[in-house]
Amino acid sequence: MATKVWLVSHAANADLRAGVLAAARGDDGSVAGALDTLNALDARAKAAVEAWRTRWYATVTENGDVAPALASPAPIALASAHAAGFDTAIEDALADTAFGAWTGRRLNDIANETPEALAAWTRDPAFRPPGGGESFDDVRQRVSAWLDALPADTHAPIVAFTHASVIRAAVLHALGAPSSTFRQLEIAPLSVTALRRNANGWLWIAATP
Repeated sequence: MATKVWLVSHAANADLRAGVLAAARGDDGSVAGALDTLNALDARAKAAVEAWRTRWYATVTENGDVAPALASPAPIALASAHAAGFDTAIEDALADTAFGAWTGRRLNDIANETPEALAAWTRDPAFRPPGGGESFDDVRQRVSAWLDALPADTHAPIVAFTHASVIRAAVLHALGAPSSTFRQLEIAPLSVTALRRNANGWLWIAATP
């Protein structure tokens, strides 16, 4: 059976809706610590995840037993997976972009203070935010390595709750597309992307519930 990966973009909470660049993991880096993080999911996000579960759960599990979902170490990704009905295991390769000195800041504030840097970040896949941030190329390298290290065949689909940057990287890797096209992919909260591995590599699959 070919390996199939369902990539789920986490829910949008108040911070994401306000354009805040969140930290890559919870305070202690554990599943319990992340799920206990205050306000990881607000009421609006919980309602959205519940609607997602009704629409998508049977599809991504392919109506069978499924291993614990993999999730980014970010509280919002872990909480999204938990609210969707999955046990979770942290996978660091699925972490959001490390934003360096921009972590915890609003995009609007960064745009007002350092517009050139923010513009470079939105255009150049090699640009790294100051203070140890990751470029899109960095994210693509770790996501591609994770995908290619997965076993060639699995008895059950892999379900992974992660971030828009990670899903963009995975899709471009599957398509063999240049990183310069990364901003041409729009990944909405709680959207679902499917990839399947065959003898020639990874394929992108249009996902429908």
